[in-house]
Amino acid sequence: MFKHILFLFLLLLGQAPALAEYFVIDRFDIEVRIDQSGFFEVTETIDVTFSEPRHGIYRVIPYRYRIGGKKYKIGISEIQVEGRKFKREYENGNLRIRIGDPDAYVEAQQRYILRYKVKRAWLFEENHTEFYWNLTGNDWEVPIEYVTFRIQLPEGVNLGRSDYRLFTGYAGEQGDDAEADWENGLLSGHSTQPYAPGEGVTVAIRLPPTLIERPSEVESFLQNYGLAGIPAALLGLLGWLFFRFGRDEPFVKMVQYYPPEGLPPAEAGVFIDDKADRQDVVALLPYWGGLGYLTIREVKEEKLFGLFSSPDFEFQKKEALPDGLPDYEYTVFNRLFRDGDTVRLSDLKNEFYKTMSSAQNEIERAVRQRQLHTPHSRMIWGMMPAAAIISAILALGFIWLDQPAAAGGMFLAALATFIVHRPMLKKNKQGMEVYQQLYGFRMFVDKADRGRIERLLADDPAYFEKTLPFAIAFGMAKGWAAHFEGLFTEPPRWYIGSHHHGNSFQSFASSFESGMQQVESAFSSSPGGSGSGGSSGGGFGGGGGGSW
Repeated sequence: MFKHILFLFLLLLGQAPALAEYFVIDRFDIEVRIDQSGFFEVTETIDVTFSEPRHGIYRVIPYRYRIGGKKYKIGISEIQVEGRKFKREYENGNLRIRIGDPDAYVEAQQRYILRYKVKRAWLFEENHTEFYWNLTGNDWEVPIEYVTFRIQLPEGVNLGRSDYRLFTGYAGEQGDDAEADWENGLLSGHSTQPYAPGEGVTVAIRLPPTLIERPSEVESFLQNYGLAGIPAALLGLLGWLFFRFGRDEPFVKMVQYYPPEGLPPAEAGVFIDDKADRQDVVALLPYWGGLGYLTIREVKEEKLFGLFSSPDFEFQKKEALPDGLPDYEYTVFNRLFRDGDTVRLSDLKNEFYKTMSSAQNEIERAVRQRQLHTPHSRMIWGMMPAAAIISAILALGFIWLDQPAAAGGMFLAALATFIVHRPMLKKNKQGMEVYQQLYGFRMFVDKADRGRIERLLADDPAYFEKTLPFAIAFGMAKGWAAHFEGLFTEPPRWYIGSHHHGNSFQSFASSFESGMQQVESAFSSSPGGSGSGGSSGGGFGGGGGGSW
């Protein structure tokens, strides 16, 4: 009884914005026909009831997306509205289709039939191609009473029940207020209850990897990076600037037994290759463990009455971070223990990726603030984005003038900019001293000799714990730990192995790197990356609309 009262209350709340829009959607029908050449056609039939006279409705469909950390720009073309006037507008990555006559009004029940073609709206995974489409959009400010959809797939495709999923609710939710059936090449379905303003339905279909023609690497490059190129006229200037102000001076490569003093492992990982990787963030975990801020416990999650188990990790906070540390440490540590002093890795999957991205940016910023590069190279490096904007304007002009050779030259210049952008950062005297020691230490981590390690441990028994985070940032944790086998009987004090693997250093050395790879994968996983994930409002399509 309470559930029904709550639903009616929420439905009444949902009617408030609908009254402001002066209409409700009685029925939203979507038909999709997928063509294996790489496009699909969409027909939307929207039945509405106006509460007072209006000119019509408008439909908003995004054409720029970020899914799974990647940027996409889809193509929407051949737009038609049956029997009605309409106008197209492009703004902030959205296509707005305003349907209706500015000199006339409509009222009561109306039907709007909208057709359009979509290109480049695919997620190409290694083992499958995903059709991930927000059927209704989650930005309607009115309720949708009923939704139906039909998706026609190319001949010969056969789907199993695990090959398609529906997600309903508000953006980011994974509700199940819709159902679907597969029969004779057609996936059809409908909603099982009305949707409040802001709710919608999204479909994800796992298709064979060769069904949809995939773009070549060159096509993908031109689509994604073409407008970020540098004009052909600036290519020579770019080369001169690079050879005059960029490139590091050659240096003597000598083995070092310690990393540079005062350089944390996460920043060392960025400085060694001029970019923030996921492993640079993961290196914080053993770094904090060695400092006594947390412990890592390897656990097994039992499944099916204990017949099967899956590996997991449990992080326990021992002490809060002190003041005065870099911002990225607080960003990761505070999010890690946001909900308590103990957290499991499995609870962070699809939840931690935004923190991971923020931390990577903050680590790069911390390295820049150390001022280890020459002012001229830093200035030129910072000007390159502005040059890319100029290139974009010129590229558009060449395309409009139908000059494919000139446009291709712009794309070639963009590739040259991509190649020299990071090497343009030239290290100053202090930066070269830090880099030389860091490079030498990485050489030792890669090719360490047993006798030297034994002497280092005799001088500092905590040598392994202090250097392991750097080995993780370098991507060399497994080999580094192997050098210490036989020198310890137990793993580091902050690491507790599972009873399946034992709690010896040997078991730690053999399983730690794969465990950190598991952590890295979970920290960076995000919903919507494949058919097994997703949520309402995810994928391509979507948007919403209103009245005018």
